Amino acid sequence: MSLRPDVTSLRGRRSFRIGGILFLIGAEALLYGFSYPFFSLALEKQGLANWLIGLNASLAGAGILFVGPFLPRIIARLGVGRLVALLFAIPFLSFLAILVHGDTVTWFAARFVMGTCFSALWTTTEIWLNGELDDRRRGRIIAASGTLYAACQFVGPLMLGVVGVAGALPLVAAMIPLAAGALVAAFLSLRTGAPAGETGEDAHADISWRLALAVAGPVLATAFICGVGETAMQSLLPLYGLAHGLGDAAASRMVATFALGEAVLVIALGWAADRYGRRPVLAAATLIAAVSTAALPFVFGSVAALQAALFLSGGTVAGVYTLGIVLIGQDYRGQRLALVSTAFGMAYSAGSVIGATPIGYLIDLFGVEALPATVGGSFLLLSLLVAAGGLRRARNAD
Repeated sequence: MSLRPDVTSLRGRRSFRIGGILFLIGAEALLYGFSYPFFSLALEKQGLANWLIGLNASLAGAGILFVGPFLPRIIARLGVGRLVALLFAIPFLSFLAILVHGDTVTWFAARFVMGTCFSALWTTTEIWLNGELDDRRRGRIIAASGTLYAACQFVGPLMLGVVGVAGALPLVAAMIPLAAGALVAAFLSLRTGAPAGETGEDAHADISWRLALAVAGPVLATAFICGVGETAMQSLLPLYGLAHGLGDAAASRMVATFALGEAVLVIALGWAADRYGRRPVLAAATLIAAVSTAALPFVFGSVAALQAALFLSGGTVAGVYTLGIVLIGQDYRGQRLALVSTAFGMAYSAGSVIGATPIGYLIDLFGVEALPATVGGSFLLLSLLVAAGGLRRARNAD
């Protein structure tokens, strides 16, 4: 008897699950892109001081540092699908609380809860997708999910422009994709039974953050440096452009070119990783990130060269993060996958939180060229670390 129909059916179910998880990633990104400008504009219309609006935004970004240490155990207990459904449902209830009450305390409490859930969703959907993929196409699909995330995050502010920031309409508009996400995640969880990568002996593996550092230290360093580099470049590039004589619009376009590289080049890097090997492509991407970023002071006289350097810098900085996710899925399964993925997300968030401040201080001390010098130097050190790690792995394999 032929087993081909069973194999085809299995592949079909897996493709269905992957498609569902990609939908969840898109919904998550849409809400992320929607919520940041919505909260800032809505609170400004309520007459809150700018520092309170900034505090509200900081509450959203800090959530993963509180919930991250507990995520692997929660995933082991609930399963990743049920947890993702819950992480969509809780922000739905938070928007509902604002709709019903609407006082300032509710706005701040809801923002912290939502930020925590969105940060946890970012990590758990990556874990879920990584657990469903085979190594043959892991790089391409992980990279495609990054591009999907960027595209949907771009749509979020456009949706806000349609529904506005006043009244009940923007709250209801946000609740619709959250409800859809909760239902899709719950359905996928019921259809798949045990979560991908969490069955068998490994599901009972001891959870230890020391273990995560021991087995994946270079990968976590990759996440931290990506967090530092991406946040510093996006937040300080306009100041860099102004210092070189550009106007406000031209300085802002530098960030747009950097972001365009993030959206486009990750696909090419994911394809190259599947074809030529993940670690060699990661080493090459970190080196290109270092060279293209450090080259900014030398190409400012040429518009074309400047745009090319910014495009390459943005694409490889984001691509290094994506390749780190691909390597985690390649090397780890079960609870170790959940543990290392969560540590990866926390390391990136830690880099994002602290990255721009010390580099801004260096700019005050030494001038604006401290931005490309520091970020480029960080990625140069990372490229050496990745290359050294790959050599050790090769020798151990021998």
